Amino acid sequence: MPAKTTAPSERSVTRTYRTAIKLGDDFITIEETITLPLDASPEDVQRAVELGWRIFHQQREAVEQQIAQIREQHPTSTPITVRDPDAPASERQRNFIASLQQTLGWSNEQLAAFAHQLGYDLVSLNKGQASAFIDELRRQQEEQQRLAVAEERARYAHQPINDRQRNAITNLARELALDTNTEIQRRFNASLDQLTNEQAAILINEWQAMQRASRDTRR
Repeated sequence: MPAKTTAPSERSVTRTYRTAIKLGDDFITIEETITLPLDASPEDVQRAVELGWRIFHQQREAVEQQIAQIREQHPTSTPITVRDPDAPASERQRNFIASLQQTLGWSNEQLAAFAHQLGYDLVSLNKGQASAFIDELRRQQEEQQRLAVAEERARYAHQPINDRQRNAITNLARELALDTNTEIQRRFNASLDQLTNEQAAILINEWQAMQRASRDTRR
């Protein structure tokens, strides 16, 4: 897993992307964490915040690639079924429920209330019920992640482009031999100075991908 660690005493900002996948009776949790060190400079703190959305996209792509590779190694030609669905929930299932509870940040009371809402008794869960409950918890996890992303985008999307982004776009355009104003007008129907923080981040991400592809071609 790509990760960067820092000394415990160093100020830092950490972004974690966590997902859970089900393979037959097995449950696998994949987690991508990136930690960015910070000093006391407000500019660096702002830079870390702006990178957050781009980091999320890269983490999600990395995790999706890992999931695809894992599924290729565990092909299923028939629908997934739970063996002995009426038997008591397995320790693995209960551990996975506990892991999802931690990811959701729920208390035991919240978990029990959600189970009761679905008609489940956590104490007497059987394998079939545990499997269905895990699926519901994963849906809650995905919705929680979606809302968190939406809130982050709403918070930062409409801030104006900053000097660091402006310089990055100018430098990338120069290296890629692009006409900055023409490309921005075509892409966003705006000028460089009219770009929002999010639009600038999107453009930088796209042009950096072009930059990497160009360098790979020249090798």
